[in-house]
This record gives sequence, structure tokens and C-alpha cells, in this order.
Amino acid sequence: MIRSEIVTMFRTENPEITDRVISDALLYEWLEIGNTEVACITRCIVGDFVFNSVVTTSVYDTKYDLTDKIPNFYDIDDFPGGGVSYDDDPLDKTTVSELDKEDSSWRTREASVPEKWYRRGKYLYFDYPIETADDEIRVYSILKPESFNDDVMPFNQLEHLEPYHYSLVLFLQKKAKMKVGKPGEEVKAQQEYNDYIKWMAKQIGGNKYAPVKIIGSSAYINNNTSR
Repeated sequence: MIRSEIVTMFRTENPEITDRVISDALLYEWLEIGNTEVACITRCIVGDFVFNSVVTTSVYDTKYDLTDKIPNFYDIDDFPGGGVSYDDDPLDKTTVSELDKEDSSWRTREASVPEKWYRRGKYLYFDYPIETADDEIRVYSILKPESFNDDVMPFNQLEHLEPYHYSLVLFLQKKAKMKVGKPGEEVKAQQEYNDYIKWMAKQIGGNKYAPVKIIGSSAYINNNTSR
């Protein structure tokens, strides 16, 4: 569905919410928010990016600003087969506390080839200073979507994500019920949206096995249904 079709479906399923109650202009503003929210929660837009290493002498200086290196960066995709590689070798994900447990002197290590990576905020760090320049660092990433400000499909117009466009109908319904303030309906709309997003995230993550419930024009897993 393109943006106007999402709004049309929302109007069809919620005929009481006319453009006198909530204008199309406001719905389009909400869709801009919803497009980003759904994409980030479900981690549905991915890519891998390569940049070159820089020689460093301290682990404190061995950091890379991922928002500078990767357009629309949201998170590192550390799903199996993802993460970070250095010179084509996959690295292990770690944390500062794990490094402290393994070797309390790791902060004073001499430059070498990194074995592990960790992220703090927007920065990517390694467990060793870098000894050579221009080695290839590859980061498998979750991305924020491009702006949804035109009458096109959401989620960067990726065709394989078309089955999940109904999530934005439910996002509009949730926002509209909250604004109108009908007792009980806003809670139901919020739960329906939450259930769909959980199902969508599981589908994208590869979890295909669960009962299916039909809602509106889209099928999604109902986790409350017994086998």
C-alpha cells in the first residue's frame, strides 16, 4: 500500500473518524512517525557497510562514530551471521564488564588485531588498539527508514516488506483512538497494534511457527491462542 491507500484503509475500518475529526494532514504526520517507529521496533530495514580502520595507540581512541559512517544508522544487527567483522574475520560481541572480568589490564594493551567489539551509544569500540590502517571494518546494521513524506510505500519502498504495511493502519488507529478518547477503545487499539508488531518482529526474525489469527486484511500470529 502507498501512503494514501493506508489512510483510505484506516478510514474504511474506522468510518466514525472522518476528516472533520482528524484531518488527512495529521494522519500523514502520524505516518511519518509510525514509519520510523515500526521499522525500528521490528528491525526490518538492514544493510551492511564497510569503512577503513585507523591506527590508534589506546583503546579509548579506538572508536568509530557509527552515525557518521552509516547513513540512517539505528543499531548493529548482531543476529547470527551479522555483527562486526574486521579484515573479513567475524568478531565476538562483548561488553566492558566482560572485558574487565577476562583481563583487568585490557585498557593498556598494545596495538594488535581486534578480536571483540562492543557498542556504547553511537560509538563502535574494539578490545585492542588498531595496529594497521585501511583494514576493512564491516558492520551489519539496522537502519532507520527514509522520510515517509510522499505517496509511496513505507519502509523505504522495500517490496518484501509489503505484507507488513497493515502495521501502519493499526498505528493510525491507535493514535486516533487515543486522540478521540473513547473509553476502552484506545486500550483495545493499543493492544491490537502491540500484538501485530510483536508478530511482525518474530516473522522478520525467522520465527515462523505459531497459530495465525486474521485481523482486517492481514494475518498475524495470536500468541494468546492455544494449539
